[in-house]
Amino acid sequence: MGKKIKETKFTCKACGNEWFVGKQDALKNTGDALSNAGKSMMCCTGCVPALLIPTKKTTDFSKCPKCNSTAVKKEVVEHDVD
Repeated sequence: MGKKIKETKFTCKACGNEWFVGKQDALKNTGDALSNAGKSMMCCTGCVPALLIPTKKTTDFSKCPKCNSTAVKKEVVEHDVD
């Protein structure tokens, strides 16, 4: 019996594109978004060195990467990995 992994499967209702997001991808995206929020708060308080911190790229998983539609269906799927 193999190992099972869970991913979130997104399906675009507009163009039919499908993409998968693993737990690590979601956690990294959340961490990057929090880092960007912290940087923004430091800049608002006048912290000049905060301007030197690079902004991290985040992904909006609820938007189709192919056509940018937000008409997206989301479901958790499980895969067997040998």
